[in-house]
Amino acid sequence: MYMEISQMTQALKERGYRITPQRLEVINIVMEKLAKKEHPTFNDILNEVKQKMPSISASTVYSVLKLLEDGGYIVSFEHNGRTYYDSTTPHINVVCTNVNKVIDLDNREIIEMLKKQGIFPTSIVVKAICAEK
Repeated sequence: MYMEISQMTQALKERGYRITPQRLEVINIVMEKLAKKEHPTFNDILNEVKQKMPSISASTVYSVLKLLEDGGYIVSFEHNGRTYYDSTTPHINVVCTNVNKVIDLDNREIIEMLKKQGIFPTSIVVKAICAEK
């Protein structure tokens, strides 16, 4: 389940962070993409934020993403030198190396099996060759 943006901003305020228009815009874009089950890269997020706030710096976007990840609101994984951002809802990301695509799989059996072993996954990444979709 995705945390509501208002809950997230309140939690950040309680941790001493100011909610600036730039931070709010990055948060909105990231959460919108994750709600659509997209796996945005840093450049995807930066480009979209720059359309609305042309003067925003790459370091500002990076620092907001780092803040969200450090706070446990998002996770990231890497493939081919790119960092992808994702939700913390337990699921499996299949990175199709032949078509450079990421597919979400919701396999409760695997997740439950891991939990029984005392492992509580926030991100599972599987690299695979996928049939063209």
